[in-house]
Amino acid sequence: MGATYEATCNKCGHKFKLNIGGGIFMHLLKCDKCGMDKSVSFEEIGEPHLRYLKGLPGPYSTVTWEHDEYVQKNYPGEPLTEEEYYLEVEKIAGKCKCGGRYKFDSPPRCPKCRSEDITKASEPHIFYD
Repeated sequence: MGATYEATCNKCGHKFKLNIGGGIFMHLLKCDKCGMDKSVSFEEIGEPHLRYLKGLPGPYSTVTWEHDEYVQKNYPGEPLTEEEYYLEVEKIAGKCKCGGRYKFDSPPRCPKCRSEDITKASEPHIFYD
């Protein structure tokens, strides 16, 4: 489950909301250049998500366990490793308007000055799917 935190840039002092983590039905990627978020739903991912589920040792989440178990037992496609899956999702996410690429491992950045030197509150402000 993803969460939104209050954050402060240690370089320029800008205060902003910082989203970290995906949800039960989507992934949240960040641009590797500017840090902008992009949500990619499992529905949008399509077959690569089914292939990823096929290769998991158990369900993706407790909320989706019935669906995940069905896919694992019945989906005829070949499983994807986590690394292969992440590459597929990053391709689907595409390019950011700044020219960067959306990635799973991109660090959070200040939306004003793009610095990675930020401090996030220790407790989330809100949880989301």
